[in-house]
Amino acid sequence: MPARLRLLAAAVVVTAAGVGVGLYTHDPDGGKPTPADGPGHTASTLTDVDTTAMVVRRQAFCDHVATAEVTKALGGDAIEASSYGDGDKAELGGETDVAQEYACTWTGQNGTAARAWVFAPPVTKGWARRLAGSLPQGCERRPGPAYGKPSVAFACTNGKRTTVSLRGLFGDAWLSCDLVGARGETADEVGKRADRWCLMTAVAAG
Repeated sequence: MPARLRLLAAAVVVTAAGVGVGLYTHDPDGGKPTPADGPGHTASTLTDVDTTAMVVRRQAFCDHVATAEVTKALGGDAIEASSYGDGDKAELGGETDVAQEYACTWTGQNGTAARAWVFAPPVTKGWARRLAGSLPQGCERRPGPAYGKPSVAFACTNGKRTTVSLRGLFGDAWLSCDLVGARGETADEVGKRADRWCLMTAVAAG
């Protein structure tokens, strides 16, 4: 498999193993993230906006995710934040390789985690349909509003925690977001926060 396809395929299944720790760790309260302007910036959930009309840029966006949105997603303040960008070495699918994406991860005190990443290379609609049709082993597809077009939403449970993921094509950018819930939270409970979290990451990356 060509390196480009191999790296992006690794990003598709990374939810099951968890996104690798980013190369650059920073104070989650450091700096002042700038709330992004654009479609949906006043909306509260995915049902409030037509995400199929939104466009995401294939570039770094972590600093544009508002701290308040991270806190809402985690259910409390973040204790650690990390990120990596296109060309950085990162752990993808259990292997350390050169990343072809821009990614951010915030971790909460109770083990919750909020993550988002966008592929650096452009993604065609045909490629996106294949990505949307792939689910990590042991995960279940979830119904809900579109997250770009095409898109997919699914939940994965390891017996202790549930991760809800949304992924989709915005223009030519493939955007993914995850929310790892607290111990014992159901997919529906995590999904309610993931709905807003994924919308806000799409706005920030737009």
